Amino acid sequence: MKTIFAFRWQPSKDLLAIVVSWVLVVTTLYAATFLVGSEVAGGMAYFGLYAVLGATIFGIGIPLYWTVVVRKRPVSDLGLTRERLALSVILQLAFATLQFIGAYRDLEIPAWDSLLPLVALALAIGFFEAIFWRGWVLLRLEECFGLIPAIVIGSILYSLYHIGYGMPASEMVFLFFIGMMYAVAFRLTKSVFMLWPVFQPMGQLVTLIKDGLSLPLLASLGFIEVLALMWVLIWLANKYDKKQRRVQNS
Repeated sequence: MKTIFAFRWQPSKDLLAIVVSWVLVVTTLYAATFLVGSEVAGGMAYFGLYAVLGATIFGIGIPLYWTVVVRKRPVSDLGLTRERLALSVILQLAFATLQFIGAYRDLEIPAWDSLLPLVALALAIGFFEAIFWRGWVLLRLEECFGLIPAIVIGSILYSLYHIGYGMPASEMVFLFFIGMMYAVAFRLTKSVFMLWPVFQPMGQLVTLIKDGLSLPLLASLGFIEVLALMWVLIWLANKYDKKQRRVQNS
């Protein structure tokens, strides 16, 4: 217990990788929001910047590359692990149930053709955020500074990330505490499956519905494809890691 909560000062080159990936993700999101826009005319460009380049290539690809190729660690170091899977799923469903009772009680659910694209978006972006903010940023910061500083610093970075959405400071303060909630929940098992596919996407879905975001039904396919691409990158990284370990052991 003392080791878990111990403060430390062991900064490493991982910090540089975190900063670079954070800047790239935020810059891409900002460009998608303010330079392109999500209107019909810029819809494809917005999707390409936001979901493909920002969330998938920078948000998933960089952590995978740095962890597996540069640091020569398994993908499980990003919380992509089947260890404690049953516990993670049970806790996730319990938290999601409490969240559902609190958030969905007075929420007006849109029709299915309007809801489906939002669900697909929440699943894809929720997966990116679970890996990037918790498996990547939080766990690397914990190795450098300890658990409590990692939760605080990671939550600050998470809230500032929403600059890319143009959110005011008051909302970013709220998102700081949301980030802390997800960080603490993730750290219970150090598994992405503590947050995804229900708990964190459900929270994002509430925000999307309350913000009145409207997407065409076809957008569902795009976000499903993005989610599939994320899993392909994970599969390739895991395959590369296993191949390198076989070579080392031969």
